[in-house]
Amino acid sequence: MMSRRKFLRVMAGAGVGGATVKLWTSDTSFPCSCRVRSVRIPAPAGWSGKTALFITDVHYGYLFDPADAVVLNAMARRHRPDVVFMGGDLAHTPATNLADFFSVWSPGCPTFFSPGNHDLTDRRTGSIMHQAREGGMTVLCNAAETWNGLVLVGLPSALRERQQLSLLRAPGLKIVLGHEPDMWDRYEQPDLIHLAGHTHAGQIRLMGQPLWLPALGQKYSWGNFFRPESNCTLIVSAGIGCSDAPIRINCPPEIVKLEFV
Repeated sequence: MMSRRKFLRVMAGAGVGGATVKLWTSDTSFPCSCRVRSVRIPAPAGWSGKTALFITDVHYGYLFDPADAVVLNAMARRHRPDVVFMGGDLAHTPATNLADFFSVWSPGCPTFFSPGNHDLTDRRTGSIMHQAREGGMTVLCNAAETWNGLVLVGLPSALRERQQLSLLRAPGLKIVLGHEPDMWDRYEQPDLIHLAGHTHAGQIRLMGQPLWLPALGQKYSWGNFFRPESNCTLIVSAGIGCSDAPIRINCPPEIVKLEFV
């Protein structure tokens, strides 16, 4: 599969660049093309009719600036969720300063965050989790919490840190924030909803297929997947931002709206 950087070089060599690339970029970048994809999930007791937003792969600091943060916050508030699940790669690097993001982030409900590979280093240095806590988010990194009847499990990026899969043994329906979608095959416990990002759905898609996918994101690139025998669901979001190549083609950013039924 061709890398995104190689794809851009090929386009430039073929004379496909400049205004064309700029047009495609602006057509499928945040916020103008951001869509909201609704997914219905089973409601624990007391949650029927409520909603949650799953937002992931913002990559703040790389083609996503304070003005974009204002728009994202307004979009979240417009949907009036009961809770926001913030997936990994909120920041583009472990050293990214998120002060301007958190100066405007106020979705009107609690936000739970689990870090991705761009948020962490192999030794868990960097300040992203600290900044998220200071900014009012509840950080779940190899941690579980029961909140208002929801059992939430947050796992760090499997590319950066060993995940404590024993947390998935909790009884009942669990909502799992786990950045890399291909880890779903290792989550063997029943009754879980795995929310993942990481892939950006390929970020560049031609004829419906991604040209490049990252490690632990090559099997499940985008969409909803089910294991009915164990009552397990995987929801993979295309995410908000960009990584590596500063472009999205046929792959608009998205927010996933979870509707509890």
